[in-house]
Amino acid sequence: MSEPRFGEAGYISLTQLLQQHAEQYPDDVAMRQKEFGIWQETTWRQYRDRTHAIAAGLTHLGIGPQEHVGIISENRQEWIVSQLGINSAGAVTCGIYPTSPVAEVVYLLDSADCKAVFCEDQEQVDKVLAIRDRLPKLEHILVFDPKGLEHYDRSLWRSLDDLIEDGRVYMADHPDCIQERLAQQQPDDTALIVFTSGSTGLPKAAMISFHNIWAQMALLWDAVPSAAHQNILSYLPLCHVAEQAFSTMNAMSRRMVVNFGESLRTIRTDLQEISPQMFFGVPRIWEKMQSELVVLGERTGPLRRWLLNKALTSAQKRGAKRKADWSPYERLEYTLLRPLVYRPVLGYLGLARCDIAMTAAAPISADLLALFRGMGLPLIEIWGMTETTGAATLQDLDLTGEGRIGRAISGLEVKVGDDGELLVKGPTVFKGYYNNDTATRETIVDGWLHTGDVVDAHPDGTYTIVDRKKDIIINAAGKNLSPSVIENTIKASPFIKECIVIGDQRKYVAALIQIDYDTVATWADRHNLAYTTFKSLAEHPEVYKLIQSEVDKGNDQLARVEQIKRFTLLTKELDHDDGEVTATMKVRRKKVAEQYGELIESLFQSPLTQ
Repeated sequence: MSEPRFGEAGYISLTQLLQQHAEQYPDDVAMRQKEFGIWQETTWRQYRDRTHAIAAGLTHLGIGPQEHVGIISENRQEWIVSQLGINSAGAVTCGIYPTSPVAEVVYLLDSADCKAVFCEDQEQVDKVLAIRDRLPKLEHILVFDPKGLEHYDRSLWRSLDDLIEDGRVYMADHPDCIQERLAQQQPDDTALIVFTSGSTGLPKAAMISFHNIWAQMALLWDAVPSAAHQNILSYLPLCHVAEQAFSTMNAMSRRMVVNFGESLRTIRTDLQEISPQMFFGVPRIWEKMQSELVVLGERTGPLRRWLLNKALTSAQKRGAKRKADWSPYERLEYTLLRPLVYRPVLGYLGLARCDIAMTAAAPISADLLALFRGMGLPLIEIWGMTETTGAATLQDLDLTGEGRIGRAISGLEVKVGDDGELLVKGPTVFKGYYNNDTATRETIVDGWLHTGDVVDAHPDGTYTIVDRKKDIIINAAGKNLSPSVIENTIKASPFIKECIVIGDQRKYVAALIQIDYDTVATWADRHNLAYTTFKSLAEHPEVYKLIQSEVDKGNDQLARVEQIKRFTLLTKELDHDDGEVTATMKVRRKKVAEQYGELIESLFQSPLTQ
């Protein structure tokens, strides 16, 4: 029997939907957590019961409706269970990246007025304890994994297990406490605070309502066809709206099984074991997978390397077209190579059963999209942002429109402003920024969300992102250039991890380039180059020649004015702790410009030779 269309019955909150699943499918698997190599299952009934116990425990601690509770943790089932527990208590979940340094943690907890915080382990507890005296509103520290905290003052923290036990006792004395809190919940109540990336300034606390979440679930149900009860892997940070939309909203509406691996280091193994039918990855993940294929080729024999390289090259050419436009030769070639190369390659990546793959959160190169599509993986690009509760546009599933973000999802209005800025209106547009009315008024004008993205509109209703409005370069000749277009073209190389373009008020374009260590190291080993560290590898003359050849390939695809005339290789990886990138690895251009000012100026000191 087919699943009823989500949203047909009208509004339902995440917490109510969880209750519904627990009643209708109590023994079906809702989540799996991998521990010591074994996947441990949690049913919908267990999920609901733990969520309600957490909610009761928080209520017992004095957490009231619409008060804020933080979570600092890697992805694990306790993250989502605690999130729904916080919401079931009527409170608001505020996710914080576990990689955030202490200075960032204190700012986020303080600016969100968090009354309690869930910490994954001792590392995160230490961060919070170090700044506790600067957080007057923080009353409770709750810990998922208390290992190593045995000698800490127990008055300063309590374990999640203790909270759950306290909640069960409280529910025994107050059996209606959860239902009373749920009955008080309103669609416009804030469910989630998601902090913006902070790539151009301090992060802002975006308030997402229960109705925003319901609308996102309903719109995606129609836009992205997929069966219920399929497997997905949750591995990108749950404090990011994209992963929330995928692993919480999408998974809840479709009753999917959310799998949590042991760590970020085991992603490929985890993918191979669960073989998800739906997969979401930011562009960096797809770039990493491409690099893994290059490394795979470097480590195999000459014949297999030749066959793999030929298959990948032909896939990229084919994938740039619609399947309907493939020539008879291309169809035959694909038919022959699919069982021989593409299916084993996708199996190696853990995507052999993937019916639909998605990418979002940053621009992706058209070549990378074409590569995976040409191998038979239906990879589509989605555009959205924190302020749209996730997806707002997506590409057609017939794989048209390379390099475009597709059309607006049905149910949303999209238009282009006089200055080329993309504007969005609809039920997924967020409530505003917490404690920041000025920024809210600047962002939402007459109901239209000003996204900050400049786009090109096409006659077929699709759009191409030009760049962030604030990032557009105007060179010395007055020509407008898009850094992201140039950077993504260069980053299509598996040997290049990051490219930062400089050219504002300059006579030509230059760049700082960070090599992809794994891919370049494998290449260097095959060519018997001596190196010991990232720095020594990046400084090797042969590596510079390799990157020069990759830049030349990229330049061939760019207009003359966009081409990179000079570049230098960074001798260290850009680091979140140093403030050079955000927790989502978005480059903080202003910080990088300050950090590498002298190096940047050296790229423009002498005139170009023709």
